[in-house]
Amino acid sequence: MKRWVNPETARYYQADLIEDLFGGWSVVTAWGGLMSQRGQMRTAWVATREQAEKRLEEIEKRRRARGYQCVDYPDS
Repeated sequence: MKRWVNPETARYYQADLIEDLFGGWSVVTAWGGLMSQRGQMRTAWVATREQAEKRLEEIEKRRRARGYQCVDYPDS
């Protein structure tokens, strides 16, 4: 799982690659305010892991361009 935080706007964005039982892949994204319990989540299905990884790279590029900083997790 990747997570980005924008300290200026107190918002977060996270993305995760998930493999289903049939070998399909999806990119699950969630976003919202750091001090709020409100937020949204979206799932996008993709055909291959490579497409999922490419989508994750595009998300990271867009988040960094908008002032978000990556938060590292020990198990990621």
